[in-house]
Amino acid sequence: MKRLASEESGFIETMWCGDLECEMKVKEEAGLTSRCMPDEQKHIGDVCPICGKPAKHSIIWGKAY
Repeated sequence: MKRLASEESGFIETMWCGDLECEMKVKEEAGLTSRCMPDEQKHIGDVCPICGKPAKHSIIWGKAY
């Protein structure tokens, strides 16, 4: 599994395949608690960084306070 690190802001923007299992791994790996779909989809990769499947969406992960 690719190691994910949050940026200084505490958020990660990445591509995502849409599978719940990958979502749980991202949360665990990066210590994040929430996700949101950006208003505008960006092309920042073709595959999910967790499973390697084709990515469907860009997604922003962060910590809820």
